[in-house]
Amino acid sequence: MNRPILSILLLAAPAIAQTVTVDWLLKMQREDPALVILDARPEADYAKGHIPGALPINTWDFLIDSAPAGEAPFHQWLTDTFGKLGLTPGDRLVVYEDRLGIRASRAFWLLWYAGQTKVGMLEGGLEAWRAAGRPVVTDPTPPRSASRYKLRPQKKWLSTARDVAAVSQDRKTVILDVRARDEFDGKSGNTDCARQGAIPGAVWVEWTDFLEADRKTLRRPEGIGLMLIEKGITPDKQIITYCHRGARSAMVWAALDNLGYPKVKNYAGSWHDWASK
Repeated sequence: MNRPILSILLLAAPAIAQTVTVDWLLKMQREDPALVILDARPEADYAKGHIPGALPINTWDFLIDSAPAGEAPFHQWLTDTFGKLGLTPGDRLVVYEDRLGIRASRAFWLLWYAGQTKVGMLEGGLEAWRAAGRPVVTDPTPPRSASRYKLRPQKKWLSTARDVAAVSQDRKTVILDVRARDEFDGKSGNTDCARQGAIPGAVWVEWTDFLEADRKTLRRPEGIGLMLIEKGITPDKQIITYCHRGARSAMVWAALDNLGYPKVKNYAGSWHDWASK
């Protein structure tokens, strides 16, 4: 079924280097002075032990309003957050958490959106680092000097509520809900949302289906390609991912790029934003 499409998918090269290994990270630590390691976990976890040289990054708490009036605060928050970390356009960035999770993926997507061009997530996260016998430290890494961060928004990877509403019945577009099934069905959800339910016309595939069972790496095309094609999630269509706050959907954004899908956007405001409108 749809073998020609799957064959193209298996040969497609990702546009973005989504994940890196512990061995690769060790090599870059020796060779690349522009390497910056970012720990996306809660700061309390960072204080208990982190990769030497890693800086804590908090991209979790800010909820994105995709209305036109929300763009300026969103962009200012990104500028402030990345400027305080001292990030520059030439940095090579690796973001991690305990495994390969949604805090790392939200930071990953936001960094790409901001205009960074060398960003990866660490496969297996801190667990893989420890398993490889590498050390962790508890002393905080000395901060870099703050920078006047130059934001270069990559809007080709972002969808807003208006965008989603405009294409909800478009057969050339798939709105992909990657939350848990009960959230999609409106039976559960976050209490900070104005309503529960799903965007009309959305297709459901839970975000964990895009990861290997151990949640340490993204699934390969041969493991998931046919399932996606059978659901109509094909590389020729525009795919818009969403979840509650744009974190799980950021992981799927990365996974679909890894599968060779050329047209994927993240509705970064996601259900929290949609429900409020």
